[in-house]
Amino acid sequence: MTEKKKPPGRRKKGTPREPLWSGRFGKPPTPEAQALGRSLGFDVRLAPQDIDASVAHVRALEDAGLFTSEEAAELEKALGELGVQIANGEFAFDPADEDIHSAVERGVTDRLGDLGARLHAGRSRNDLVVTDVRLWLLAAGRRIGGLVVELIEALLAQARDHAETVMPGTTHTRNAQTVTLGHHLLAHAWGLLRDLDRFDGWADRTSTSPLGAGALATSTLVLDPDMTAARLGFRRAFWNSIDAVSDRDFAQEFLADAAILGTHVSRLAADLIRWTDESLGWAELDEAFATGSSMMPQKRNPDVAELSRGKAARLIGHFAAVSSLLAGLPLGYHRDLQEDKEPVFDAADTLEAALSALAGCVAKLRFHPGRMRGACSDDGLYATDLAEALVRSGVPFREAHHKVGDLLKRSAAKGRSLRDLTAGEWKAFGLADGASYLDPDRSVRARTTPGGPSPDSVLRQADLVSKALAERHHT
Repeated sequence: MTEKKKPPGRRKKGTPREPLWSGRFGKPPTPEAQALGRSLGFDVRLAPQDIDASVAHVRALEDAGLFTSEEAAELEKALGELGVQIANGEFAFDPADEDIHSAVERGVTDRLGDLGARLHAGRSRNDLVVTDVRLWLLAAGRRIGGLVVELIEALLAQARDHAETVMPGTTHTRNAQTVTLGHHLLAHAWGLLRDLDRFDGWADRTSTSPLGAGALATSTLVLDPDMTAARLGFRRAFWNSIDAVSDRDFAQEFLADAAILGTHVSRLAADLIRWTDESLGWAELDEAFATGSSMMPQKRNPDVAELSRGKAARLIGHFAAVSSLLAGLPLGYHRDLQEDKEPVFDAADTLEAALSALAGCVAKLRFHPGRMRGACSDDGLYATDLAEALVRSGVPFREAHHKVGDLLKRSAAKGRSLRDLTAGEWKAFGLADGASYLDPDRSVRARTTPGGPSPDSVLRQADLVSKALAERHHT
């Protein structure tokens, strides 16, 4: 019986594994050094992208005549099987696996011997890791964009339902002018639309393949980075190999956009928290998006909104961390760049969790228009309306401003509301129909300027937001 031969290059059982770079070294790294440098614990999530990038590289080597079609097919099959094993938790990682890249290469070499060992020709972990991270982030960006759209759609639905619901608008958290709830909700939607635009621009710039840049200066092997980029779904290949492996501005920009989006999410959450405060009672959280107290039975706490509000600090911190990491770093690959992954992974995870929960929270929010209308009895909300009415009668604005302010001061001193003024007092003030301006519906309907809070304007804005979302869907 003929003995079955092992693939050449197969490691003998019981032989310690050596790092991929061990040829120059006479001793292995200490356990402490190895522990510090090992990134497998967090970069294992790059496994699908590492498999895809490795398959694209196999085909590049085939195009260069370094693999036969049969060898390339065998490698691609082994890589695919390895990817399935990792995804199913069936792959046995080894203590010598520094990162997902060395684990994948080791897994293929264990399967195919010397053929697997030839996989790394013409590439470096330097260009491979940045390729993986770009692919991962582009996919994460698409998921985040979809969740932003869901949040905008939830705001849109509520805004249409409340195009005529009046409420006090504030500046400095103090009553300012009457607006509509729909107008206020759409203000959040417009900010989120700009976030989508920012992520679109970022995605275009990020869709650049670094694979083929090698460690720093490409390779003497005849590889085609453009073809590799196309195989991986990138829009283009790198233009400069040093830039390709050393810059992380795509990660920095992602984190900047994430921080801005997180800020918008935080401000929306802050409004929800305020509106659902029992002292205002303008809205009520659905129980599915609130939690109770372990001690106080009556509590219904806005935890989803509070956590969404707090996540902005985390996202801003990630942007600051990576910006500090890159500042002053000379060009070329440095191991410092390993620190880019955990911030971008966590930022994406954080946004996906917060956006999903907050979209549901907004969609299920129950508003109380009567309580909002009741809050519009504050005389001060109509001060600007009165001043502008005087302006239309020919009074200079500064004089009108002073007259209204003085009227409010004198009325307050006497414990009276402007609604208590007689027809004669209004006539003496200069507005025979002054009492009619103290009406929230009239106030918002009079604001016919495009982009204003009138019901018609709110519905036009809602249509514009819907159109913008539909255009994104068709591009």
